[in-house]
Amino acid sequence: MANSKRDYYEILGVSREATAQEVKKAYRRLARDHHPDANPDDASAEERFKELTEAYEVLSNAEARRAYDTYGHQVPRGGGGQPGGDPFGGVQDIFEAFFGDGFSGSSMFGEGFGGASRGPARGRNAEADIELELAEAAFGVEREVNVQVVKNCSVCSGSGGKETHLCGMCGGAGAVRTVRDTLLGQMVSQSACPDCRGAGRIVDVPCDECRGSGKVSSIASRRVAVPAGIEDGMRLRVSGAGHDGESGSPPGDLYINIKVKEHPELMRDGEDLIHRMKVNFVQAALGTEFRVPTLEGDSPVTVEPGTQPGAAIRLRGEGMPRIRGRGRGDIKVVVDVMMPTRLTPEQRELLEKFEQMSGAETYNGGGASFFERLRGVFR
Repeated sequence: MANSKRDYYEILGVSREATAQEVKKAYRRLARDHHPDANPDDASAEERFKELTEAYEVLSNAEARRAYDTYGHQVPRGGGGQPGGDPFGGVQDIFEAFFGDGFSGSSMFGEGFGGASRGPARGRNAEADIELELAEAAFGVEREVNVQVVKNCSVCSGSGGKETHLCGMCGGAGAVRTVRDTLLGQMVSQSACPDCRGAGRIVDVPCDECRGSGKVSSIASRRVAVPAGIEDGMRLRVSGAGHDGESGSPPGDLYINIKVKEHPELMRDGEDLIHRMKVNFVQAALGTEFRVPTLEGDSPVTVEPGTQPGAAIRLRGEGMPRIRGRGRGDIKVVVDVMMPTRLTPEQRELLEKFEQMSGAETYNGGGASFFERLRGVFR
């Protein structure tokens, strides 16, 4: 029976010569348009999103893409694992350039170096975004996030088939070793078994649920506790909540990207909050009382007589909680003195009389310059 699955390149709208970056860009654009959260009234959105993710999972992995280009949707199970985070990866690449893929170097460096010690590939990490109001970032909140993850098929336990048999080429190891004599001595290389493509078993009857891939894409809901005092741009890690790895390997992690919305009246500066309070020049000269916004409602503030432009009034302990310590920062209320721009003849006459009655002593006591006062507001 002919396979009715759509071509992965067609799904992503890219050519077969597309670069990895072009594949990634196409997926991100389409995923935004077809994500179920963005199409709540479209019952088919989840299926389209799953199809996109499945195509991207294959075409974004160099080994899986090569296998797909060769076999199409009938690719044997086992091709295309994810990088396992080998700490010797850079050195490994150099030796593989000379001695072939999967160089282990066990004869020269001892067992456990390089490819010989690699186990099944760990699952890839997943990402999700959370947007918070400033007060939520200040006091902490719990949020539920939906994330698209690739899991091992529950029907076939990730094997890809209803019926499988042990690979005769590698004896179930999933890898074959080759010994080469070189000028540097005997070198041992290890590579994925060409018969089972690293799976250790060969699929006889592909699984209907995962269509022989061993993986299924699904939307997982996670309840995430956001700590008090978190900042815009920070990331939270949920261990083990990412994509499933190869059989016998741990899953990846889930990273939550935090976005904190701008507050209309409070600007964050580390653990402090800054509020710009507008007063007219008469109020600044005579003194007055105002109420300013805080994270927990309005709070009274006294503007002393003679307050200068750029002066800061500090509300101690009213700012953001210290995420890595105790206590809270402050709210700094910056006084913005407004000068009149339209004067009636009577107002002008009164100001001229005031100027005639004033001397240098009237303006003494201003203290630091405007810029020095303003610099003191910010860290």
